[in-house]
Amino acid sequence: MPSPSAPTATSAAPSHSSGSSGEPAATAVVAAWEREADAPFARLEMAVATHDGRIWLAGGLSPFGEALTDVEVFDPATGEWSDGPALPGGVHHAALASDGDRLLLIGGYLGSAFNRPTEIVLVLPDGSASWEPGPALPEPRAAGAAAWDGARVVYAGGVGDGIEADVYALDGDAWETVGSMREAREHLAAASDLEGRTWLMGGRVGGLTSNLGTVELVEGDSIESLGGLPTPRGGVAAFHVPGLGACLSGGEAPDRAYTAVECIAADGTITELPELLEPHHGHGAAVVGGVAYVLLGGPEPMLSAGSTIESLALGPIAP
Repeated sequence: MPSPSAPTATSAAPSHSSGSSGEPAATAVVAAWEREADAPFARLEMAVATHDGRIWLAGGLSPFGEALTDVEVFDPATGEWSDGPALPGGVHHAALASDGDRLLLIGGYLGSAFNRPTEIVLVLPDGSASWEPGPALPEPRAAGAAAWDGARVVYAGGVGDGIEADVYALDGDAWETVGSMREAREHLAAASDLEGRTWLMGGRVGGLTSNLGTVELVEGDSIESLGGLPTPRGGVAAFHVPGLGACLSGGEAPDRAYTAVECIAADGTITELPELLEPHHGHGAAVVGGVAYVLLGGPEPMLSAGSTIESLALGPIAP
């Protein structure tokens, strides 16, 4: 799989793909993101995943920096919010993934402090009224990234004793070490095509001046470098678009939060999607019913929490 040092960027309306990158046919996008009704609360650094056609948000930080136990569920079909089972304790900078039958909340910082990463994994089976203990990570981690690749949960990076490069996979009920990213980093994002490939994107090495545009592709026991995206940034969220690959949204730097949305296919081809209407960092991203959503997070660097939701309609391009 090639790892181009200078990938070519294309416009927001890519032409039909032959599938040479291993991606399905290319995808079209509308001209711009659209503003949805605001969430009834403001939040950042919550864990976000799509499950059963809805978008789940677990934990996170309030506008006052409090670690939350709240679990909120957004139904894009109706625009309505509902309460999910609360977490047993406040946690932020965790990761959330769905395997289709259950949700897994992985790691994070316990309480409002930033010096208590945890190895705890909580599981919410379909139909359950409470979270249950799941297979713990091999070591404590916070501000890492996770995605379900269609067969296993892949978790990478984050903060443990230091800033980490490990890539783990939950296959059955046990975590295995896949390998290491080329660069240790935290505040990164992950997205998967659900066909065995997971993109690890962006992040930073501590402070906001250490942002990275690095992208790596995990497939089986292989961790392949895809080069970098045009805009280095941490505090990001990612989603997958057929034909375009994984798309990195938002992020933060010392002087701003970002509106950029940049995608990279498995062959390293980069596509720049329309910019977000507002900056987001510490936010969530998901795709439901052919529509991409970017949710909440902060409009300014550091502790700022918003309630904004944006959407971008996706659809196939005729050959």
